[in-house]
Amino acid sequence: MKKIAFYLCLMAILTIGCTKGFEELNRDPTKANEGNMDPNYLLTSGQLNYGNITEFQLYELAPMMQVLASTATQTSYSAGDKYSSQLFSYNDRFFADGQTAAGLFAEAQELAEKKDPLKYANLIQLSRIMRVMAMQRITDTYGDIPYSQKNGTLYPKYDLQADIYKDMLATLEDAAGKLDKTKGKVAGDLFYDGDIDKWSRFTYSLMLRVAMRLTKADPDMARSYAEKTRDKTFKDFTDNAILKFNGTAEERKNKSANSWFGDAVTFGQVRWSKTFIDFLKNNNDPRLYVITEKADTGMVFNNDLTRPAFGYTQTKPAPAGKINEVPVGMPNGYDINGVRSIETAPGYPGATGKGNNASPLGNYARPLTKVFAQPTFPAFVITYAETELLLAEAKARGWNVGATSAKEHYKNGLTAAMKSLEQLNGMLTMGTEVETFAGTHPLDESSLEKSLEMINTQYWVATLFNFPETWANYRRSGYPVLTPVNYPGNRTNGIIPRRLNYPNREASYNAANYNEAVSRLGGNDLDLGKRVWWDK
Repeated sequence: MKKIAFYLCLMAILTIGCTKGFEELNRDPTKANEGNMDPNYLLTSGQLNYGNITEFQLYELAPMMQVLASTATQTSYSAGDKYSSQLFSYNDRFFADGQTAAGLFAEAQELAEKKDPLKYANLIQLSRIMRVMAMQRITDTYGDIPYSQKNGTLYPKYDLQADIYKDMLATLEDAAGKLDKTKGKVAGDLFYDGDIDKWSRFTYSLMLRVAMRLTKADPDMARSYAEKTRDKTFKDFTDNAILKFNGTAEERKNKSANSWFGDAVTFGQVRWSKTFIDFLKNNNDPRLYVITEKADTGMVFNNDLTRPAFGYTQTKPAPAGKINEVPVGMPNGYDINGVRSIETAPGYPGATGKGNNASPLGNYARPLTKVFAQPTFPAFVITYAETELLLAEAKARGWNVGATSAKEHYKNGLTAAMKSLEQLNGMLTMGTEVETFAGTHPLDESSLEKSLEMINTQYWVATLFNFPETWANYRRSGYPVLTPVNYPGNRTNGIIPRRLNYPNREASYNAANYNEAVSRLGGNDLDLGKRVWWDK
């Protein structure tokens, strides 16, 4: 317990340090205590840091991907919904959190190699695998980033994304070959409790994710590594990597979910996007009635997340606590009584409540607060559903990823994306509707493009609440087809951002390397229309 307490203190120092300067971000935190430090603790904290995605994924990425929508204009939600200047205010969180996680994994590996490489043989490989995962999120968000130099380097160079991807794939292949279940068990693993068979499938599933990002930038490399994963990826949704939270200490609360209760008034202006809800509705998707709710009547109840809401139902008459209505999604790019008032939106369903207690958004569907807004809501890290959908694409492209057809992989992914929700919360159970839906919505194989559209649009839904992955795959695949908003005064000329700009501190603390990286962007880091290397 003393070690755990010490490590939690260490983690708090690391987290705070990431916001104060480049030197502190790259400081090696374990050197003074490595004699007493157990590298398992570093792996544990790295998994917590990586899996507990910053709440800015809700503010920026979820509205960009038109899964959520918000009428807010002066808060962080306007960043993704309206491409506002808020995009440049908190853009560092993905960089800082990612570097912290990657640093912890690197330290776990280094410490394990120093203390006892035989005892910690599997821990070393798990740390390498997880570092790749952390670094992929950073490079996908920003492009060229510090990657290859030793952890703790004061002024690291920015590696080319093409080189980063080549090394990540090689590292995963090497690490997968060195996992050995006859070696010592990993004690600090939050995902699989050290189960090396599951970790092997995790590694190849991650390899597939990394490889598929290159379908346009380097299709030969993409195919080569995708084919290396043949018959080695997740077997079913019980292989899902899930980070669970106990809701006690801050680092054991889901950041995204916890943020909603932390600012309930702001959350009162958040709803499911019309784009997202219309897709579910138009396909008679059973998730439509499981993930949505309607706030109780009036503004007071709208802003009180402890107030029971109405569930939507198709049953007549509606049972207690339910309402017999079809959920309505809110369009992105509107405000309340501003330059583009929500009341002017096509099909506006009207307010609930009256007078000073009127709730302008009351008739729009919002996320199920009893599930998604809870600090103990688990987080998917990587799933069988995502993997099967990527295998469906690889197979549709004619790649040798196994005997299973593209159509069957697609059905597996679609089914698992729904059934997996039960792993997060029992209220998300759909029963026999899942198989019925999957059976009546087969993959359209009339053309490759039709297949790619269906597969990657379902990936958009399957990656719910892992919005860095949603955004990356959207940029890579071009699906779903989204119509950008063009809110007056937006900072992207009415286009969905293709990357985030580097943290402001980089220009001061690592100026030479930062400037070199920005020069490869044409000299303008604030142009969010610039594309990362693989985004062709």
